[in-house]
Amino acid sequence: MDGGTPHLEVRAICVDDAAALHALDYSFETDRIYTLRTKGDSTQPTSFSFELVETHVDPPHYHDYREYMRTLAGVEERLRETKGGYIAFAGEQVAGAVLLDIEEWRSVASISNILVGRQFRRYGIGSLLLSCATDWARKHNCWALVLETQNVNYPAIQFYLRNGLEIWSIQRHFYPPGPAEHEVAIFMGKKLWSAP
Repeated sequence: MDGGTPHLEVRAICVDDAAALHALDYSFETDRIYTLRTKGDSTQPTSFSFELVETHVDPPHYHDYREYMRTLAGVEERLRETKGGYIAFAGEQVAGAVLLDIEEWRSVASISNILVGRQFRRYGIGSLLLSCATDWARKHNCWALVLETQNVNYPAIQFYLRNGLEIWSIQRHFYPPGPAEHEVAIFMGKKLWSAP
């Protein structure tokens, strides 16, 4: 965007927002990823350690998340299924969104999608959406806000860490056979309150 920081607004998301979200380019490119290293101790066969190591990649890794929401009908269906969410505007343009669900049995709010259009990044839109998600989770009496991302999404992991989330767990074989099966799932979270 040109001309300085745009005026930002956020409101609750609705199915009518599907077309604007479907048109948004929320792909990313990075020259760094996290590589999972596993170490076992031969003297302690039950002792293992796991380490995520920042790794330079050349050529850069490119990922287009629109492949998972290929059709407008798919986006509309996802918006109908979500428990809550917000859409962000930069000026008059849709700039991003966050979709939220609740895992009732654990009383946690789950971010199923958070996206910011490429041309709208670096304006604080992602942080604003994350703040709205945190407020939504608290209003729904959730003790934590959680999400899942991939080891190849270095920019997102850095963003989440800067915004107070922590890496809570990793899973090597989370994704089904196909283009993403080599990726490592990284589960991140943020406690919103603790028992007294």
